[in-house]
Amino acid sequence: MSDFMSDSMRDSLSDPISDFRSLKYRNRFSNVAKLRRFVWEVVWLLAFRPTPRWALHGWRRLLLRAFGARIGAGCRIAPSCRIWAPWNLVMGEYSALGDNVDCYSMDRITIGSKVAVSQRSFLCAGSHDVRSLSRPLVTGPIVIEDHVWIAAESMVHPNVVIHEGTVVGARSMVLKDLPAWSVCVGNPCRKIRDRELRNGHV
Repeated sequence: MSDFMSDSMRDSLSDPISDFRSLKYRNRFSNVAKLRRFVWEVVWLLAFRPTPRWALHGWRRLLLRAFGARIGAGCRIAPSCRIWAPWNLVMGEYSALGDNVDCYSMDRITIGSKVAVSQRSFLCAGSHDVRSLSRPLVTGPIVIEDHVWIAAESMVHPNVVIHEGTVVGARSMVLKDLPAWSVCVGNPCRKIRDRELRNGHV
């Protein structure tokens, strides 16, 4: 069969860019880390996810704390919220993660106090290095400061700080730091105006 192989086919097989076996993705996590993730997934499936949305907030906080999360008083985490690694999650007081929020905490995700992350938003602390054809894992922290509201279906990329009091409009793509007390929208997300509080309203 090799007699019928064209020169271009031979060249492609000898070309490193076509050596797909050598470019196979390699999972760098230790077996201990994989086991820890597996146990958390089982607990999430059996003890976290089935709880009612309107109750057992303290139970869900307890489960997350048992796996290393630092969760302040009064936080509300929806049962459908996915948290990849609770030990990389820090939350202040009275903050909320809404329905179907994906907290992809491959790196540290720090959420301040009185923060709301609305439905189906994606906090993504992990990605892949596109400068390599093997696409190795890269991670970066996310910091969301006090009084921030991230509206529904927004995505926050690694290595981003959303400063105090900022509102991120629905379906925004946050690729870089956002200034404090601003209203920011779009893809890429950018400031459109200041966030001004009405007198007497806190």
